[in-house]
Amino acid sequence: MSFEEQYTQHFQAIYRYIFYMTGSKELAEDLTQETFLRVYNRGELHTEIAYIRTIARHLVYDHYRKKALIQWLPFTKQHEQQTTALPDLLIAKEELRELMKAMQQLKLSHKEVLIYRKIEGYSIEETARLLGWRTTKVVNTQRSAMKALQRILGGMYDDVE
Repeated sequence: MSFEEQYTQHFQAIYRYIFYMTGSKELAEDLTQETFLRVYNRGELHTEIAYIRTIARHLVYDHYRKKALIQWLPFTKQHEQQTTALPDLLIAKEELRELMKAMQQLKLSHKEVLIYRKIEGYSIEETARLLGWRTTKVVNTQRSAMKALQRILGGMYDDVE
């Protein structure tokens, strides 16, 4: 597989992952490009997305370390329930925006597990392999992350597998 094919095949997944981790389109674009630049500069073609995700993950963590944001991010706005009769699409968009704000307040490990498990739909075993963790750590981190999200959003805690 050529680099161009690899880039085309994996770009969207890597961009989405970085966007969910950072909450910034511009930063996600920059770090996605940096990810593929590093893959290209290594001169090795890796068809496994896990390899490329590892590079992306390290770049995101490096970004937060450099910015000294590895701790909890500041809470900027309380979650508000929609009470107006907006069309379903607008309500869903607002709920997604609130969820993204809440996700930015989670620890990186919590955010990462929720992205893999709840947003991208990976199994516990796949998530453990991607993160280099044991499955029990994935389960425990997911439970803690869901509870933290519940506290932030003030909503119901629902951790259905």
